[in-house]
Amino acid sequence: MKPNIITVLTLILAVLFGSCNDQSNSPIYGNWRLEKYNCIATSSYGLTQVDKDENYVFQLDSAGIFCCTTDCNNISGNFETDKAALAFFNISLTEKAIEGIISCDDMLLERSIEANLRCIKSYELKDASTMYLTDADDHILIVLTK
Repeated sequence: MKPNIITVLTLILAVLFGSCNDQSNSPIYGNWRLEKYNCIATSSYGLTQVDKDENYVFQLDSAGIFCCTTDCNNISGNFETDKAALAFFNISLTEKAIEGIISCDDMLLERSIEANLRCIKSYELKDASTMYLTDADDHILIVLTK
């Protein structure tokens, strides 16, 4: 199902002008760098390292809105957290390459992140600078750093 452009733009504007920089009470709020992710092209839970030259930003705000920017597209939506539980929903992915806005060499990273977010059930913070996002079987699907 393809989200309509108004929904995507509304979410992006809410993130840009909303409270993405609100550091509120939870240590998970704020900007994170995507370090590793579970690639959907492989059959194992081995994580793919993001190139050090890439700056993929993952933002979580206190209003329950998230966004992830890559070199090609944006992934956004909502999340809920309670202690160590974490769930993402209303996930939207821009498709700039498909719409001819920009040229994307490979959308595997975006598709992998989108698929992984749907499976996230919890998170674990390590030293307040690394966050592990895990599925129901405690497999690490995404690693983020501050």
